[in-house]
Amino acid sequence: MAAEVSVIVPTHNRLELLRRKLAALEAQTLEPERFEVVVVADGCTDGTLDWLKAYRPPFALTVLETPGKGPAYARNRGAEVASGRVLYLSDDDTFPAPQTLQHHLEAQTRRPGVYVGGLAWEDGTVWRPAVRWGRVHWASLNGANTSLPLAAFRAVGGFWEGFDGYGVEDLELGFRLARTGLRFAYLPEARAVHAGRPSLLNLEKARSAGRQAVRAVRHHQSAALAVELGVHPALLWIKRILFGPFAPLLGARSAYERAYLEGAWAAWRAEPQPRERR
Repeated sequence: MAAEVSVIVPTHNRLELLRRKLAALEAQTLEPERFEVVVVADGCTDGTLDWLKAYRPPFALTVLETPGKGPAYARNRGAEVASGRVLYLSDDDTFPAPQTLQHHLEAQTRRPGVYVGGLAWEDGTVWRPAVRWGRVHWASLNGANTSLPLAAFRAVGGFWEGFDGYGVEDLELGFRLARTGLRFAYLPEARAVHAGRPSLLNLEKARSAGRQAVRAVRHHQSAALAVELGVHPALLWIKRILFGPFAPLLGARSAYERAYLEGAWAAWRAEPQPRERR
């Protein structure tokens, strides 16, 4: 039986997390012959490749090695060798519940689209998808628990490989997929647990995400995308003026938003704003 779902797992020097990830995939209720796993070891130097050579899972496993070019590059190389009609994006630090692959495959069979599963961190924090007019927004696409047709992923060229830091590559892919008319939907029953705690607590990641948001806007030369990502120059001026007095209203998110603003502001100042807009 040919695999119906291709699980793409990029990893970089996180062998212990990868072991947990693959154990979670071994526990799936979806029959192992119905899915394959593609692990992309991206610049690993911690024994990951040696361990994978000796690993004997019940599902089909493909192992690729890439030279440390980041998750977007690694995911794209994994998708190039994928054979399932459904692509399931799931990072090495995210552990799907036993029925998660089954739920994603059933949803894709009923109606192909982008399905974003339920996600919670180990500390109990629950992630909530962005919803607009009653529907999941493209900005909710993530590399932790998302499925989509492999053909659609390839049609838009996969992840853009022009980023040079943390953040936004998932949103940028969602932006391009949404422009094709592909449906986005929330699939809360397809659950997964993310290791660690929310990145809102990591201010360096927040600054990087702000910089990468500006990089994506420059690439697309899209004012609409700049507004969606909150990095349009006009919005940044307004945020700089209002952030001080209104920061307490944001609560725990205040520090993250300030760091994101700093990263975006620095990126815009590094280069002039593109003239062309669409």
